[in-house]
Amino acid sequence: MKIYDTAALYGQNMSDEQQSKLMEFYRDLLEEYDIATIHDCTIGAGGTTIPLAKLGYKVSGSDISENLLERTKINFNESGYEIELFNSDLRNLDTVLREPVDCIISTGNSLPHVTNEGVRDFVKNASKCLNPRGLLFIDIRNWDQLLDEKPLIKTWDPIVMTAEEHIGLHQIFVWHDDQSVEFAFATIKDENGKHKETKMLFAPMYYPLKRSTYERILMDYGYDLINYYDLDSIWIHPSQQRPKSGSFEADFHQIAWYGILAQKK
Repeated sequence: MKIYDTAALYGQNMSDEQQSKLMEFYRDLLEEYDIATIHDCTIGAGGTTIPLAKLGYKVSGSDISENLLERTKINFNESGYEIELFNSDLRNLDTVLREPVDCIISTGNSLPHVTNEGVRDFVKNASKCLNPRGLLFIDIRNWDQLLDEKPLIKTWDPIVMTAEEHIGLHQIFVWHDDQSVEFAFATIKDENGKHKETKMLFAPMYYPLKRSTYERILMDYGYDLINYYDLDSIWIHPSQQRPKSGSFEADFHQIAWYGILAQKK
């Protein structure tokens, strides 16, 4: 099954703990800027965006998955907020956003679903949708690290682990000659020591986006690079995090997930 065609992501980041983490991060990220409107161009089911509405920003969203957009509206409504949504490819923002916004975000490692040239189109067209000195924020897996290591399988903490039942989660990587990669998630269920079932979920193709490539694209389209953020505490379970010094540059190859904030000149 394709992961975006299932309910697998409906509750992603909707827990109280994750909502609190995201609210604290976004508050620190944006508090010094005079912004009111934010558009999430890869909104998914909305879990990473609702905290921005809770902070008082006027939020809109778009995504290529109609299935997830339907869930976004439900998640926002159940949280007490309304949102304007568009079914759109992130590379075509300028065709759906009727008014410029103060900030555009893409979260959840969504940007590498398009090629690096597609990322260039995204940055170019996002510029048309931002007010002067508008902000562009993404969070992303550390593709520099992944390309260095090229893992084949990653085992996550069990979903369930009792004396009677064990449900393990494994992420499988299929690397191609052009460096693109497909992810599959295998959920393996055992009952009383015997295998019960295996379920597979497949993600669309990813095209690795190295930090230097994204920096160059931003500079080519007239953005100032504001800051980088280690986001492992938000996206990665503590048991999966690597030891760090606290310096982003020194720790870069130990960081699994990070954010980049840029500002339109």
